[in-house]
Amino acid sequence: MRTMLMRISIPGTGAHGEPLPDPVYGDQLQGQSIPGVPREADVLVHYDETSGAFEDGDRFGLRVPTYRIENPGYGPISPRLLTSPRVSPAIVGLGLLEAVPEATLRRLAGTADPDGVSGRINMVWNVVTQQTAAAFAGDIGITSPLQRNENHTTGESIAAQRPTGGDPEVSAKIFDAVALYARTLAVPAARTGDDGEAIRGRDLFAAARCTACHLPTLTTGPSAELPELADQIVHPYTDLLLHDMGDGLADNRPVFAADGREWRTPPLWGLGLISKVNGHTFLLHDGRARTIAEAILWHGGEGQASRRRFVAMSKRDRAALVAFLDSL
Repeated sequence: MRTMLMRISIPGTGAHGEPLPDPVYGDQLQGQSIPGVPREADVLVHYDETSGAFEDGDRFGLRVPTYRIENPGYGPISPRLLTSPRVSPAIVGLGLLEAVPEATLRRLAGTADPDGVSGRINMVWNVVTQQTAAAFAGDIGITSPLQRNENHTTGESIAAQRPTGGDPEVSAKIFDAVALYARTLAVPAARTGDDGEAIRGRDLFAAARCTACHLPTLTTGPSAELPELADQIVHPYTDLLLHDMGDGLADNRPVFAADGREWRTPPLWGLGLISKVNGHTFLLHDGRARTIAEAILWHGGEGQASRRRFVAMSKRDRAALVAFLDSL
């Protein structure tokens, strides 16, 4: 759990449509704490292996996670608690994605699709700077100009008795620098180049209609704060929309407009460098997929038709498609 978190909530929504935090444990379980303060709980995961086969007879395995919460530090865990484990996402290109006009997303959401793909917009109240403040508070317990409240509830009163590092603990100068970094971290160049297999894989990716959600090209709009991000043609391989991904990936925890089966299409740029940066290739929202191929095989719901096309490919074609994704 050092590079993961367990997002939690209880049934219901707040004033802006956001999930309701648990009255004792908040919106994120804390598995670590400062001296003298009990940690909130331990999050453990167990994997069961399931297997299947491609149409050419090659076998594959998928690991199915089961999470449990143990050693709660502030009383029993509510039986109503909704949970959603999350792997730390890549943050390259966030400012570019933020600069894609809302009108573009509304147009994409209204596009008809023969495979039944029908993306929806998730309307949220926060932007990159607010997400930065939430990460400071939720991940490392540091208050900021946008998040001055300490990260504990009234049910964790022992934490209120501990000394703090000021109000706020991070200065506006440092906070603004971190937010700027998050918005402008450059997207790594794709490495497809003249690699024949990767180029062929790009065509297979399109033929499988993976591009119905992983849209290759978007154009940013105006950006008053960062004009360098304005009017850029970018290739994130996402439509930034919500899609029903089926029962296999559902966690049944709503987030704003997204129900418990819907996920926003993740950008694929930089996908092939995850192993170099993180030292692993644990993919999807909770890291259950150990390879790019496994991530594809978990697609259900609106991604089911593309998954079937991948399963029907020859071993050589599957390898080419993965080679293309690994070159991004």
